[in-house]
Amino acid sequence: MGYSSRLAIVAAVGLMGLAASLSGLAWPTRALDWQIIEHLRWPRVVAAALVGSVLAVCGLLLQILTRNPLAEPYILGLSGGASVAVMAGAVAGISPLFRSPLAVAGALTATLILFALTRGGRADPVRLLLTGVLISAACGALGSLLLTLSDPLQSQTALVWLMGDFGSAGLSLWWALPWVVLVVLLARAGRVMDLMARGQDIAQVLGMPVQKIQVAALALVSLLTALCVAVAGPIGFVGLVVPHVMRLWHGGAHRRLLPLCAAGGAALLIWADWLGQVLVRPIQLPAGVIMALIGVPLLLVLLRGMHVKR
Repeated sequence: MGYSSRLAIVAAVGLMGLAASLSGLAWPTRALDWQIIEHLRWPRVVAAALVGSVLAVCGLLLQILTRNPLAEPYILGLSGGASVAVMAGAVAGISPLFRSPLAVAGALTATLILFALTRGGRADPVRLLLTGVLISAACGALGSLLLTLSDPLQSQTALVWLMGDFGSAGLSLWWALPWVVLVVLLARAGRVMDLMARGQDIAQVLGMPVQKIQVAALALVSLLTALCVAVAGPIGFVGLVVPHVMRLWHGGAHRRLLPLCAAGGAALLIWADWLGQVLVRPIQLPAGVIMALIGVPLLLVLLRGMHVKR
């Protein structure tokens, strides 16, 4: 099966998720139906597609830069840092308009802490993973503390947001930036990622400015992760599940793997959001909960495989 066929299959899966999300309305003929699509269902689908594609590509980039198969924004604490910063801003009474800048500052801080403690990400893969898990746990504890300091109404809304939910997602100008960045990345970064995946020493011998690439890529990952957190809260395991599935399905050529991961992440999160809405009706489960149910078993399998190799 060719690359175009694989990409078409992934896109079709995403369109099936879109159709499932809108299936309850059949053909909208009433004004109310159109309002439901425009203000409730369509923003959820677009947000899920955007966040899923961005997180999948961020996970792939982190796995290449750290040479760690378990690296992804949620596990390494980037999402946690962004969410803590947003929660702190909410408790301090800062306007929601500043949610995105706060998330960016929190994600960058978590990234700097992680790479300061792991020699710029060059530490043993297990040590890097454990350090990220500790940062994520610390951010979770800080988030719980901030949750208790907020008023009851605010804490209820924040609790749903912290589980990764698209219920309050709305179309905004911030969404244009991740898509522009992704388009540029997919067009330019394939060959660079192929060289970086072979190791820093080899890439340096071949003339690649390794340190500049690492700094730029980590800043980019932090920025994109923070914008995703600002839209839908911290959602884990997308950046872990999708790159591994696409590698097993297509191989390791990053010029083609990057678009596949973007499409696969969008399709997966659209389906996760739809499942959360239909599994236990009338209760709606956040998409982050559905992703945890998928990602935790896979993480255990990958950890076991890493242990066997060692």
